[in-house]
Amino acid sequence: MQLANPENFKQFVQNKDSKTVTTSETVARVFGKLHAHVMRDIREILESGDDEFNRSNFGLVEYIDKKGEKRPMFEMTKDGFMLLVMGYKTKKAMAIKIAYIKAFNFMQEQLLSGNMTLLEQYYQALGEHKAEKQLASVCGKALNEWKGKKPLLEATLKIFEDKLQIELPLLN
Repeated sequence: MQLANPENFKQFVQNKDSKTVTTSETVARVFGKLHAHVMRDIREILESGDDEFNRSNFGLVEYIDKKGEKRPMFEMTKDGFMLLVMGYKTKKAMAIKIAYIKAFNFMQEQLLSGNMTLLEQYYQALGEHKAEKQLASVCGKALNEWKGKKPLLEATLKIFEDKLQIELPLLN
């Protein structure tokens, strides 16, 4: 995967509770750092930063690691992410930061465009799919029944139409 490609970064940010977020684990993976070091960097920010800013931009959560064990990680908003990675100064880090910004902006546009998260949009489409599939199934069954009833109904109608014809006397 080419990390500097913004299209690839869209998979690293997500919408959660109407906010666009990423995680410390993702930052560690993408920037090639140990997760413990990224966690340390975030804790340093939390110890020296503004409490109100920190509460709204960093949240401690858990994830399941490859061994199946619960581990701590931080979720962070775009602002939290930017504060964290400002100190990362390599050329690769610069390209990654720009791509992250573009990915965050894309996800934020998605939120604002319909006021629905991607998951909400998925469930809406899934519900519509199920309803249309059920309707098509009912229509298919009704069409099959119609194929059997049609000849009988048309024959019955023809009999009534023949009987309802007015007979005119023939003039000689």
